[in-house]
Amino acid sequence: MQIDVTPELGRLLVFIADVATAIRTNSLYAGDYESRDPHEVGLDVMWLSDSLHCFDRLGQALQSGDGKAIEAASEGLFGYYGMFIDGADGKGLKGDPKGTFERYGHLCNANEARAALDAIRLKAVAAQWTGA
Repeated sequence: MQIDVTPELGRLLVFIADVATAIRTNSLYAGDYESRDPHEVGLDVMWLSDSLHCFDRLGQALQSGDGKAIEAASEGLFGYYGMFIDGADGKGLKGDPKGTFERYGHLCNANEARAALDAIRLKAVAAQWTGA
């Protein structure tokens, strides 16, 4: 089954680049790096990078061409991204993933990634129904 998710992958690539830019602001690239709280910097880098490392599941599903795997991967990531948008109330996590994305919202928007993931999921579902 061939599912054209080129526009959605484009959106995700822009998001990935934006998150990488946000991560770089937590390095020596930032002029105020040495005066910042190392604990907060570490938590922000952790959550920003966590938002990216999980895309391998979607990549593997897309490589397989299996519509159900693509649907499951995009749905799982959509749910995971809720933590960056809605928060993770009472889940015992280190730091605040929502707070991190609020601090870096001028650079990267988790809603963009979530919208692209939902669009991929919808295309995978439609392809299963039509047999494409």
